[in-house]
Amino acid sequence: MKSILVIIDTIENRPPPSCFELISFAEQFAATFSLEIQVAIAGGSIGETAEKAARFGHDVIGLEHDSLFHPNPEFLARAVAALMEESRPRYVCFQHTMRGCHMAASLSSRENASCITAVESFSVSGDAPVFRRSLFNGKINLDLAPPPDSVVLTVLPGAFAVTDGGSSSKKPGSVEIRRLSGVDSPGRPLGISESAEESVRLEESDVIISAGRGIGAPENLELVRAVARLFPNSAVGASRIVCDQKWIPYAHQVGVTGKTVAPKLYMACGISGAQQHIAGMKGSQLIVAVNTDPRAAIFSISDYIIIEDLKTFLPLLIQKHEELYKQS
Repeated sequence: MKSILVIIDTIENRPPPSCFELISFAEQFAATFSLEIQVAIAGGSIGETAEKAARFGHDVIGLEHDSLFHPNPEFLARAVAALMEESRPRYVCFQHTMRGCHMAASLSSRENASCITAVESFSVSGDAPVFRRSLFNGKINLDLAPPPDSVVLTVLPGAFAVTDGGSSSKKPGSVEIRRLSGVDSPGRPLGISESAEESVRLEESDVIISAGRGIGAPENLELVRAVARLFPNSAVGASRIVCDQKWIPYAHQVGVTGKTVAPKLYMACGISGAQQHIAGMKGSQLIVAVNTDPRAAIFSISDYIIIEDLKTFLPLLIQKHEELYKQS
């Protein structure tokens, strides 16, 4: 029971860019509470990814099955449950994605374990861990101390930076590939289709002007687009709520369930700053936030803060740019 089990799933045998942050979280957590680290990687054929994970210095178990070539969280949760019966870890952690939350909930119910999602950090109270997550778009921090039994976690992408897994000072761990058999999949995904809007390459843009719920109405997106047109190699981004309301396609979404970006300039317009959004853009070189709420969480990571209605500020910004352009 004195171990933490890290679960990394893949899509078409490719790990998500931020999945190895889970190992960084596990290393910090294990060092604090004297735990052993186990790593399990799932896919259709994941030898190469398993070898990469082993460079962090931990033993890796590869879980292979044809039904895991595409995301199959219910089937993987069953495989992880079998692995838990074998090794009895005290903690099991997933990346905080829709798939990770699906598996965490399934395992929590199956194993009668505590479940904490969207973990951003942890601390120590006495000799026990306390996990922190946020609520209400980052305005409230919630500290949770689970019972000292089995605990299932999802860790927010961007909360723990990836360590140097290729460090020559670390001896690579062993790799064991297990071809799963005798376990029936309740379903098998047939494939993945990309949105027609995938031509939107936010990751390649130098400037991103993003819209949040604070823009008020879909017609105000034109102001955001107008500001984006002021810059070369720019794009329009959005928070999840704006995409959920169908104001703009999901290809523009920035955040945990969208795209991770690091442009030279990121302007957040009417975005309150939920941790899921911040995780996707906090690597930006310069962050400017426009919001009417002086307590907006986005201000805590911003280089420049504008407390103003964006319908007032953005037209003034465009006007000032035009005046300077005419003078030059």
